[in-house]
Amino acid sequence: MKNNKPSLWMFAAGAFALLAMAAYLFFALTLADDWKSTTVPAGKAEATQSPM
Repeated sequence: MKNNKPSLWMFAAGAFALLAMAAYLFFALTLADDWKSTTVPAGKAEATQSPM
């Protein structure tokens, strides 16, 4: 029996979690400023409101 060692799935899950956190931090820290300036341009929020 090899139940005394963590299975390959546990290592895969841990590696995926670390990669996901690293990728999220990388994108959040590097692209947040660019997304803030491109998603909502100045004055666009008032222009897109419904006239009703």
